Amino acid sequence: DAHVGTMHRAMHSHVAKVRKDVAAIRAERVGFLGKQEDGARGRSQAGRNPSRRAADDGDLEREATPERCPGCGVKMQESDPDKPGFFVRPKEKKADAKEEFEETLESSFRNKTDVFETPKTNETDDAEEEEVLDVVCARCYSLQHYGRIKSLAAESELPGFDLERIVGNRIAREKGRRAVICCVVDAADFDASLPIESLRQLLVSAKLLEETESRMTREGRSAAHIVLAVTKSDLLPKQCGLKRLEGWYRRRYKVQGLPSITAVHLVSAQTGTGMHMLLEGLEELCGKLGDVWVIGAQNAGKSSLINAMHRCISDGNASKQRALTEAAVPGTTLGIVQLGGILPTARCRVFDTPGVLHTHQITNLLSAAEVRMILPRRALKPRTFRCEVGGCISLGACARLEVLSAPSSTIYMTFWGSDEIVCHMGKATNAPELWSKHAGITLQPPVGGKERCNKLPELEMMEVNVFGNSWKESSVDVCIAGFGWVGIGVSGQCRLRVWTFPSIEVSTREAMIPDFAKQFETPGFTKALIPKKKNKKAKA
Repeated sequence: DAHVGTMHRAMHSHVAKVRKDVAAIRAERVGFLGKQEDGARGRSQAGRNPSRRAADDGDLEREATPERCPGCGVKMQESDPDKPGFFVRPKEKKADAKEEFEETLESSFRNKTDVFETPKTNETDDAEEEEVLDVVCARCYSLQHYGRIKSLAAESELPGFDLERIVGNRIAREKGRRAVICCVVDAADFDASLPIESLRQLLVSAKLLEETESRMTREGRSAAHIVLAVTKSDLLPKQCGLKRLEGWYRRRYKVQGLPSITAVHLVSAQTGTGMHMLLEGLEELCGKLGDVWVIGAQNAGKSSLINAMHRCISDGNASKQRALTEAAVPGTTLGIVQLGGILPTARCRVFDTPGVLHTHQITNLLSAAEVRMILPRRALKPRTFRCEVGGCISLGACARLEVLSAPSSTIYMTFWGSDEIVCHMGKATNAPELWSKHAGITLQPPVGGKERCNKLPELEMMEVNVFGNSWKESSVDVCIAGFGWVGIGVSGQCRLRVWTFPSIEVSTREAMIPDFAKQFETPGFTKALIPKKKNKKAKA
């Protein structure tokens, strides 16, 4: 036993000495190799990114600053937090050298490998990870995690974006590449979210308008294809039917006098419905060499659609591609963002573009919280009112419809909009008193009482004449841009007075959903249609 104890002590002493010598030798070798790797990496990074800053003597080499935010496309900077594109560089986690060496030594003893052997890694992946920081700007981070704007000062200095000029000229310069325009529109706000003038001017700037109309080629360049991606289709009632809706969207598009479209896809970023067919259609239209340009109005759902494309490709698994910023705030995307991994053909590219500002939409006047209230998040449910002549329905404190004349004593009005909008039916003569007491309090949105309502412009009225052909269903819609629409059930001519904020577009169209609600609303305030949350404690 004494002999064995002596041998153990000698062995431990020898092992300790060996470890000490190994640590010293390894430290020298790692330092030498580190210098070589740093030099080689610096040269390769300098070749790939000339704007990368060199590290000062004694400082750790810093990762390259991304030129554009991957969430919104704004130019990145880290000097002024009150300017657009500000971001915070993440701190590096320093590894414990002692623990790292002991783990390497134990691993080498178990696997019988050389302590000094450099572990094999995927050089391609490492190079990609070391190219740029995986960060987003402060604005995107705040919207993604808190749903609000980070800096109001920075918001006021956001750069403008001329879609027609910038994107149109870039398409025109791409000789020999097929252009596919993927126009994203809101299924529940089609007319207000369709960028009519922007799409027309974009095709003119790209010198593609004549080609699109005639499907001919000029100067060796292929004609553009226009694909209509109707998002948020999961919000529409199931009884509508996809075929009937597709035909309705085609007719509404054609009424605007725009060039003919190649395809219409009804999709949902929330449920993934129609995503595979949309991707297959874009891939087929792009061919071997083409570009997809995703355009649309603000809050139409472009970023949500693109993120859904990534999820569809990865079959629901986490994608390496950073997700674009999604928020119920107009103008989330601020610059052109090139997207990777959507189309399988390496020579085909996909670009996201900033949303087109539509000043005729009501969302431009409301706060972020109020915008979240009027953007539907659940399937639309109708609210049908049997309103007499001389009566009116109030839609929150944002709009009001009065019946001036009709073929009969009453007509049917069905409101389609967010279930968070509070409605009221009563006499038109009592409407001013009702609004003075309840606007911003019970009648919401807006939210914040008289103080908030006084900051908004006063409502203006306009008269609308509609002609319907049925008492059993809606045959014509009265639309309030960015807010919703009211289906009118009447046989004959009806005269209405519509009140809403100035500059907000009010239009009529063929009824999109003719159905009435199963139960009609009674006079007074409507009950909230928001589903109640189940009380788990009560069940227990």
